Amino acid sequence: MRIIAEILFALTLLLSVACGTKPVEINYLGQKPPGMTAELFAPEILGTRANEHSAVAFSPDGRVVLWAVMDSQYRGRLFEMKYEKESWSKSSSPAFADTTSDDYSPSFSPDGKTLFFSSRRKAPEGYPEGTGNRIWSVAKTPDGWGIPEPIDTTVSKSQEFGHSVTKSGTLYFASTPGGPDLNIYRAEFTNGGYTEPVLLPIGINSEGYEDGPYIAPDESYLIFESGREGVDGSLDLFIVFKNNDGQWGTPVNMGPKINTDSYERFARVSPDGQYLFFASDRNKAQRRIGYDIYWIDAKIIDELRQNE
Repeated sequence: MRIIAEILFALTLLLSVACGTKPVEINYLGQKPPGMTAELFAPEILGTRANEHSAVAFSPDGRVVLWAVMDSQYRGRLFEMKYEKESWSKSSSPAFADTTSDDYSPSFSPDGKTLFFSSRRKAPEGYPEGTGNRIWSVAKTPDGWGIPEPIDTTVSKSQEFGHSVTKSGTLYFASTPGGPDLNIYRAEFTNGGYTEPVLLPIGINSEGYEDGPYIAPDESYLIFESGREGVDGSLDLFIVFKNNDGQWGTPVNMGPKINTDSYERFARVSPDGQYLFFASDRNKAQRRIGYDIYWIDAKIIDELRQNE
């Protein structure tokens, strides 16, 4: 499998050269890339005294990164850094931030044209009433950010949380309709809107808690967090691959290279497919707070696929 992946990468590189383009090289805040052991990501920049309530979301062109931080009142705030003139800017609130509410879970579409995020900000007239989280989208343009709006009312019901989008626009998200437990749903994007959400099968969803889905752009695998039986009271990250018949296989725990007896959440693979980012509260150092962001070589996904 790894040999095939290397051949495909080489072919992609040759094609890009032939077409006069090069694959985007993302500067990951100047950090030394990790190996097969999870490491804190940019602790001197993001800090370990902040409670990061998401992974980092890099734009596919490598020019923007966003992440969420939760304050002591459990309100989320997005931070943004821009890569300009071969260096990263200082972190600041993005232009679309709402100072009267809170924002979480930044996630770029695979083409980089849209940022999705969760928020409890007030929805425009015409959306179902509610004070919970909705999934919003905002366009990323050459001139900056557009005006954010909730995704359409087929999905936006004020009970949506973690989310991820495929290259075809299909949305995977966590929701709580009719009960307290979060489960993961899928909604296709067609004719300018979303189809009615479909609950993912039993096995991916359980009687426990499922949230934070990350779907591969080609929909070949799904990573999510779960508090299902056997996780010993915390949250672990699980991965599930599609079989040759297009059906989902059986989710597997991502194992000790990722999971600990602490909470592991908010999985996100970098847009170049090189790294897996996630958040964990395993860091017990003095004066640290909540979750920190970790990263590891995405070859961990290939290892788990080979084991399957």
